[in-house]
Amino acid sequence: MSFSMDSFVGNWNRVHKQTTRLMAKAPDDKYDWKPSETAMTLGELMNHLWISEWGIVEAAITGSFPKENRPEKISVTADMISAFDKSHQDMVGKVTALTPEQLAGEVAPFGPEKKMSRATILQVLQEHEIHHRGQLYVYLRALGCEVPPLFG
Repeated sequence: MSFSMDSFVGNWNRVHKQTTRLMAKAPDDKYDWKPSETAMTLGELMNHLWISEWGIVEAAITGSFPKENRPEKISVTADMISAFDKSHQDMVGKVTALTPEQLAGEVAPFGPEKKMSRATILQVLQEHEIHHRGQLYVYLRALGCEVPPLFG
């Protein structure tokens, strides 16, 4: 199956919109809450959603996860969503600038034995966001927050 940039970006933007709509329900005063000792806190999970998108895109493009110039963590939901929206648009711009040859090129940001095409890593990016968005639904429900429907 070939990679369609238009289809990928359309779905990626849809996933992003659903994620930020859910993130908007996170109360600023609950960022230290976590469902168990081994889990991320709500704030860690929220920051992981947007910072990891940045990191995975950069890893897909360069072949390794960036060690410098990482975005700063944010502890206010409205500010985080604004940063995520801006970062997402920047990442869409970087991804859409890739040529078909670059997308087909293999890199190994997850280790030398795990080479993947850039297109595959970008698809993994969506899986990653959807996985953590599912966790966020559980967190917010446990906190008694009203959550939006997945499709709506």
